[in-house]
Amino acid sequence: MCPLVDLSGGDELPILGASFHPPGSFARHDAVVWGYATAATRRGVQVHPGITVTGIDVVAGRCVGVRTDAGPVAAGRVVSAVAGHSSVVAAMAGVRLPLQTMALQAFVTEPYRPILRGLVSSMDLPVYVSQTARGELLVGAEVLPYTTYSTRSTFGFLAEAAKRTIQIFPVVANARAMRQWTGLCDMTPDSSPLLGPSGVDGFALMSGMGTWGFKGSPIFGRLMAEYLASGHMPELIRPFAPDRFAKDRMVPDAASAGTH
Repeated sequence: MCPLVDLSGGDELPILGASFHPPGSFARHDAVVWGYATAATRRGVQVHPGITVTGIDVVAGRCVGVRTDAGPVAAGRVVSAVAGHSSVVAAMAGVRLPLQTMALQAFVTEPYRPILRGLVSSMDLPVYVSQTARGELLVGAEVLPYTTYSTRSTFGFLAEAAKRTIQIFPVVANARAMRQWTGLCDMTPDSSPLLGPSGVDGFALMSGMGTWGFKGSPIFGRLMAEYLASGHMPELIRPFAPDRFAKDRMVPDAASAGTH
C-alpha cells in the first residue's frame, strides 16, 4: 500500500507490523473552518473576527457577558471554546482549569507528484506524514514537552521531524521544507476534554481538546448546544464534566490521539 516506506526504519527502528484503518480520513482544516463559519452565518450567527476578549463579566456569581476591545457584549450564557487560550479566558471569570498549554508544530515540503495515499503514523518515532492536494508532504509529531504560549516555530522541531520522516520515507531526503507553523493545545491530565459547567453559573467550557479537537468538535458542538438550550447534560459527554478531577473520575484517553 505504501511501497516507498522503508521497512528498516533507517536501520534504527525496523517496522515489524502496522494497523490499517480504512474509514480514516483527513480534511483541510482551513476549508472546514470556513465551512462552519459560512453555515453559521446563514443561520444568523454573528462572527466578529479580530475582536479581542478582555474580560468576563460575573455579577453575584453569574456570568452576564464579556468585555471586548470593541465594547461590552451582554449574554445569558457564555461558552469558552478558545483552545490553547482556555486557561487565560477562564481566569477572567475566576475559574482555574487543570490545563497545560503546549505547542504543536508541523511543516510541509515542496510539492511532489502523488506518492502517498492516506496518512502514515509511527507512535515510536513519533511522527505522522500525509500528502496535501497540492502535493506537499505534511509532517507533524507530538506536542513539545514543555508549557508555552509562544507560537514561534523552532528549528529543533524541524530538524528532528525531518529526520524521523526520512527514516520512514528516505525518498524525500533532499526535499526542501517550504512552510512551518505552530499552534497551541490545551492538555488535561487525562488527555480528555472539559465539557460542561465551569462552576460559575452561565459560563460553560469546551476546553482541553488537546491535539484532537478537530475530530471531536462536530459532536462536542452539537451536544454542548443541547446542554445550553436545555440545561441538561447529554449522557454522551457527561463523563467529561470539568469537575471530574475533584471527584477522581478521570477519563484517560491519551492513546486515541495516535501520537504520544
